[in-house]
Amino acid sequence: MSKSNNQKDLKSNPLAYYFKYFTLSALTFLLGLGTVVYVELLLPESERQEWLALTGLILCIPSGILAFYCYLRLLFARLQQFMDK
Repeated sequence: MSKSNNQKDLKSNPLAYYFKYFTLSALTFLLGLGTVVYVELLLPESERQEWLALTGLILCIPSGILAFYCYLRLLFARLQQFMDK
């Protein structure tokens, strides 16, 4: 499938658009959360540990909010489709 076809599919189907962003933001959220857990469990207490944990939180918070927003949009779109049928 060419890139232009993929762009047309995302614009014509809002569910695909929100699912794409939900997936990307959920994976980024998990990466940030995993960073925080890894740093807290495996690295000794130091300034480097704090900076890495802060980086994980900075990555985690906006991506978690975006994943939640996209999930709600997917949910409401599916409910709307269900009610329309």
